[in-house]
Amino acid sequence: MIWFLLLLPSCLALRTLEPPPPEGVSRNVPVERWLNVRRNHFMAADTQTFPMRFYYNNEFSSQGQGDIVIFVGGEWAISPGWVQAGLAYELASSLNAALFYTEHRYYGQTRPTNDTTTSDLRFLNVDQALADLAEFITYVKSEDFEYGIYRNAKVALVGCSYAGSMATWMRVAYPHLVDAAFSDSGPLHAQEDFPEYLEVITEALRVEGSQQCLTSVEQAMEQLVARLATASGPQQISQMFNTCTTIQAQTPLDLATFFWFGITETFAYLVQYATPGDIPEACSVITNSSVSDPVQRLANWITSQPWTSPCIESRYTEVVAAHTNTSYDSPEAVMRLWTYQTCVEYGWYQTTTSVRQPFLSSVPLEYFHQMCKDFFGLYFDEILLRSGIERTNLLFGGLTRLPDKVVSVAGGIDPWAPMGPKRTHAHYLAPVYVVPGISHCRAIRPTGSSETVELEETKQAVLQNMLYFLTGQVVPSSGYKPFASTFVLVVLSYLVV
Repeated sequence: MIWFLLLLPSCLALRTLEPPPPEGVSRNVPVERWLNVRRNHFMAADTQTFPMRFYYNNEFSSQGQGDIVIFVGGEWAISPGWVQAGLAYELASSLNAALFYTEHRYYGQTRPTNDTTTSDLRFLNVDQALADLAEFITYVKSEDFEYGIYRNAKVALVGCSYAGSMATWMRVAYPHLVDAAFSDSGPLHAQEDFPEYLEVITEALRVEGSQQCLTSVEQAMEQLVARLATASGPQQISQMFNTCTTIQAQTPLDLATFFWFGITETFAYLVQYATPGDIPEACSVITNSSVSDPVQRLANWITSQPWTSPCIESRYTEVVAAHTNTSYDSPEAVMRLWTYQTCVEYGWYQTTTSVRQPFLSSVPLEYFHQMCKDFFGLYFDEILLRSGIERTNLLFGGLTRLPDKVVSVAGGIDPWAPMGPKRTHAHYLAPVYVVPGISHCRAIRPTGSSETVELEETKQAVLQNMLYFLTGQVVPSSGYKPFASTFVLVVLSYLVV
């Protein structure tokens, strides 16, 4: 899943973590608070509640005049850094707004149930999570919070990855509560098989690395698969890649587990969270001419990565055992929760079914189908999965039309970009920016420390668009032409209608 750390801030193939908090945070210490929200927002007879955690920073708000900016939490535990720095923080500063950071139900310390048994996960879905946000906004704008000083506030949401999806979908589901939203790298189209993910990784290796790098990976995979088919191959490959036990090459689920955890997920970490220089550095190892064997070169790079330590797990039974632990505090609790959401709402399974990627057919779609059944029960089959995907796209529109007053950013080498908005989906009140050479969730980070000029200009444009949507005022643009043209289009469109 987001099994990642950009959330290390966000969502990987199946793994996800909070985006890494920005550096240079404000000295103002945000307050951790809790709000009791309904466990089931869609059944009036169910009045049970649970405490939802949030952070609150009133550094910029003026009594009775401040607006509200909410940094939306996704499938991770929240931390104070994102209410002390970052683009949401800068937006709050520009608006003299209060800044909040909400935690998604089931993740972190926001726990609606005693554990995560399958029956207790029935309240884990985006509908309930969006309703939590709606209840939260209503509370903050009520007399019960700070004596009603935000009763007349306008509300802006900021989110990245799945939380960016939520920010967009709040404008679909609750437009009366949310005045504007910014989504960085948020996927909007649910899809069972997601081979495009590895296609983007392939192109990133070629463009950001080199054709030689991509060719070396292709050669390594072909030879690796061939060696695993020999009598001595599994033992040899297991030693080269430091697997926890010898790979059972005749067991398809074990073989797919090795390729998933050991190979494709490692490249997913590399590209999804790439900063300038990361991909060329990896390619320098993968193409090292002093090592003649391409499989050994690939193994040298993979085993040097922190997420493959202490060893690569290739036993599917061990994966199932780890992810059927129903304690909120188990090591794979987040992965279990996010996998549940993919099994009932989204899919997004990053398979090797495309011919436009170098990893052969090592991780088929059926691997993820089996994972859903083995983690949660036989009821969680392909029929349920496809029904949930159809429902998600029906309720939120997929990519058919973006809601108004939503600013979207996608990275040019973000593997999630194929499921998110593109420039062709933009309209006069929903600008979309695609930043070349940038990956996942980079635009939510502070201005002034961007990896490229294009990313810095995009951050400035996001702030200007958001301020215009919330205040109607045009802020001097520092010469950023895409915003200027967007604003002209907004004005002209109003004149036309």
